[in-house]
Amino acid sequence: MTTIQARVIHAMTIPFTIQLASDSRDAAYLATCIDEITPQIDAFLRHVDATFSPFRTDSQVAAARRGDWSAMLATGKASSAQSGIRYAASTSYSRHAAPAQSRYSQSESQSESQSESQSEFAQIYALAEQAKQLTRGHFNPMHAGQYDPTGIVKGWAIERAHERFLMPLITSGQCDAAALGGGGDIQTAVADTSDFVWRIGVQDPANPNATLRTITLRNGAVATSGTSKRGEHITRNAHDLAQATIVDDHLAFADMWATAAISAGERTFRDIIDQNPVAQASLHAVLVRADGSITQFAPGKTAPDVMPQTGA
Repeated sequence: MTTIQARVIHAMTIPFTIQLASDSRDAAYLATCIDEITPQIDAFLRHVDATFSPFRTDSQVAAARRGDWSAMLATGKASSAQSGIRYAASTSYSRHAAPAQSRYSQSESQSESQSESQSEFAQIYALAEQAKQLTRGHFNPMHAGQYDPTGIVKGWAIERAHERFLMPLITSGQCDAAALGGGGDIQTAVADTSDFVWRIGVQDPANPNATLRTITLRNGAVATSGTSKRGEHITRNAHDLAQATIVDDHLAFADMWATAAISAGERTFRDIIDQNPVAQASLHAVLVRADGSITQFAPGKTAPDVMPQTGA
């Protein structure tokens, strides 16, 4: 019998849910594990908010908007030390760059060395610029003429927190599966020795109490973007999609593709994916059109199971 423990924390103006699952550990053991790790995840997410929130006058994004881009020159170690947070630098996302869009492509050792010397602010700036290139500008860190990377920060933060704080629990055998989600995004992982799978519902944008599809996933990420909760917060070139749910390996990129789908519209989004071999291999999309109809596509062969909800 699988035991699951969950905790909810509030940061970046939204609730985040931490979940641990085990086939062999009891509830008390998992509760101890999750209670030890929850404050660390909370501190990290609050640090991210303090760094990147465009609504805080003391954030680095707010400073950049005033013309102070000095955070680009800080080192990763200095940035971590100033915040009081200790963790490894982020990993590279260059695998998503198509041959004609390989500005950020580099070897794993080079990317690790580069991210060690970069501040988080510089890492997010580079990631946002890469996202802009990959999506042909349909993901854009500039909003109303001002720098605003929040469209990619949340997914990046969830993925980083999952990697730094939850993955060690799986690799050390303290749990069999771990997930971290917030604001329609979730990153999951399962130990190779476990048969556990995560079941993630795709919400109906017209009815928050209804589920349109159920995604079964072991290791990967799901991101959803749309207008049902936050209104028209994305600059759009087409208005034929009400919601886009993307399954990918990395949450930062699932988030990016979901935003791009809403911005570009279905036809352009499909065209962009068709020309990106890596996205073709890893991406699965569930799109809800403005008229309420549903379409899904998975160009690659590694797509997760996405089952229609009974009665949908």
